[in-house]
Amino acid sequence: MAAFPDIPTRPRRPLSRVLAKVTLLLALVLGMIFGAMQVITDLRQEKDAVQYSAEEFLASVAPSAASAAYNFYRPAAEQVASGLFTQRAIASVTILNEGTVMIDMTRHLDPTLPNLGALSYADPVVIERPLYTPPETGRNEIIGSISITVDRAVVAPAFVNRLVSYFLLATIKNVALGVLLIAIIYTALARHIVNLSDLIGRWSPGSGALAVPQPPALLKDTELALLGQRLQDLADTAVGELQRVEQSHLAAVKSNSELSQKSENLSQAVEKQNAELKQANQRLKELAERDALTGLNNRGFFDKQAAAAFAEARAAGQHVSVMLLDVDYFKAYNDYYGHQDGDRCLSKVARIFHDTLVGTNAIVARYGGEEFVALLRDTDTDTALEQAAKVHNTLRASKIEHPRSTIADRITASIGLASSPPGAAHADPTLDQLISAADEALYEAKRRGRNRTVVSTDDIRDTIRKTRLQAQNLLRAIETEAFEPFFQPQFDARSGALVGVEALVRWRRDNGVIASPDAFLKTAAANGFLPMIDRIVLDGVTEFMAAAAQAGVPVPRLSLNTPRENLLERDYVHSIIALAKSSDTQIVLELLETALFDAPDDVVLWQLDALRSAGVEIEIDDFGTGHTSIVSLMALQPSRLKIAKEIVIPMLDNPAYDRIVHSIVQISTALDIDVLAEGVETQQISDRLVALGCPLQQGYHFARPMSAEAYLKRFAESPGATAG
Repeated sequence: MAAFPDIPTRPRRPLSRVLAKVTLLLALVLGMIFGAMQVITDLRQEKDAVQYSAEEFLASVAPSAASAAYNFYRPAAEQVASGLFTQRAIASVTILNEGTVMIDMTRHLDPTLPNLGALSYADPVVIERPLYTPPETGRNEIIGSISITVDRAVVAPAFVNRLVSYFLLATIKNVALGVLLIAIIYTALARHIVNLSDLIGRWSPGSGALAVPQPPALLKDTELALLGQRLQDLADTAVGELQRVEQSHLAAVKSNSELSQKSENLSQAVEKQNAELKQANQRLKELAERDALTGLNNRGFFDKQAAAAFAEARAAGQHVSVMLLDVDYFKAYNDYYGHQDGDRCLSKVARIFHDTLVGTNAIVARYGGEEFVALLRDTDTDTALEQAAKVHNTLRASKIEHPRSTIADRITASIGLASSPPGAAHADPTLDQLISAADEALYEAKRRGRNRTVVSTDDIRDTIRKTRLQAQNLLRAIETEAFEPFFQPQFDARSGALVGVEALVRWRRDNGVIASPDAFLKTAAANGFLPMIDRIVLDGVTEFMAAAAQAGVPVPRLSLNTPRENLLERDYVHSIIALAKSSDTQIVLELLETALFDAPDDVVLWQLDALRSAGVEIEIDDFGTGHTSIVSLMALQPSRLKIAKEIVIPMLDNPAYDRIVHSIVQISTALDIDVLAEGVETQQISDRLVALGCPLQQGYHFARPMSAEAYLKRFAESPGATAG
């Protein structure tokens, strides 16, 4: 009989070990599943709490955001956003004002949860609330909205610690229960099966029949006794495990107590934060209503208060007066002392203005820059004039020094007044018209020399409207370049030879009429149009020089009237230098004496040096009408003095003017400076000027100002032409 071949077999694992592993693994898996379910439930509740807290916080700051949006005050809106960012889960803040974005701030947040897969990813939620007009307006209108993005994955660190503690406790409990389950199953149910399995596992085909011995009754009793003892051992083990679980429970209770203490501390911190937020809101309200420098009402808050007060006064049939105050020559004060001293000066003036009117039931505000406004209820024009006089007197008594003022050695103010007659609420004028009338009166006060009070009248309003209309026409003329240079020749009265030409600006109106400078220069200067007009004239002069050179027409010397402001414009100075270098004609800049001070500033002197280095001559225009001193002449180093026509024209009829001309000629001779007289209209004046030593002359006696075409035609026909 053939022997059985060897059959390869795998090593068998003991059944007791397999049962133990399966039971323990099952206990661990079930424990982790139930623990994970509890963790997910707690995490969702914590995220909902984070969202609810953010919604409550947003509701508390909404009034401050509405106030900032209503006044369109960006710093206040930024402070609201900064306050919201104290909530750790808020990632972005957006404030809209009627569709316009005032604030759009975003920050990056890192989740505070451990890496739990999808559970730890960002979980953003957008919360939005409408913004209503502040309660004091009496309206309940939506003016915008505030929205925040809340990342619900940014939970409190304490929650993470509690989550980890709970998970570890659940794992330990499940392991202990698994061990207990293994012991019970193995001892009570599986031991006999395991023994039989071991017996079968040791049997092989060559071992013969499997003999399973029957245990005697005594052995069975012993087995029962052993089983009871085993159960007792297992019970003791379970008690020990339960004690360890209890200890873990006590540790968890202690941990919860510590968390509760931390929560209480957090609550106190939140209360403190809320108190600080209330203070910030109060500060925001003050910023929305007050001028930060002077402490007076700002313009926006004044407009609201004044509108309500004006309506009440008109309904009650009371007089209402508006007073506008402007600090005279404040820019010169600011430039001399600096901005910090300028701010202190404005604060002093504001205090004087407010304290003088505080007992008159007035609403006082800083209207902008160095301008202040007051609305006086139940106050007629006479009473308002009395209050304005008190303001002037108090300013005079304060003796705030102002060395750069041309009307006093101290700070002064110009005041414009406008009053409405008592009547029904719908009677004219409106508040805006009253403020506009006061502004026109203020303009007239400055025109009359400043440091005075002017009451609005129909004549003043008509004059201002005409001036503003002319300013508008001038602006259109600048846009269309309707200005052009005219040229008035200058002669040597002894020989009649042409010695130069002065470029004078003319305005060619739409109807073809040519307007002289007297018709528009004051308005142009008051509105800052002179640099733009001078630029147009300079372009015309450049074209004229090129045409004269091409036609061979002589232009021995060309003079340009230049206000002091142009010397501060680098582009204009460079254009003059370029013109001087590109032409054989001597270029001369005529500086108005009335625009120069006894001590010209360094920038003007530096520009004059640059011009002289380029070959440009400097001439003082209208000499004798300003206040230039000998020291100033020596500092400016002009090539020529131009005697003003206001002195030349009456010199034959008034010996005093004759002596003035003689003195100017003597001063020029002493300083080695040429002299030229303008306004020469008769032969007698020309002869007297020659006798006094002033042969260079200009005026209607020789030639009137003419267009570029007329000049080129006259001197092209007779290049050597003389006066006559």
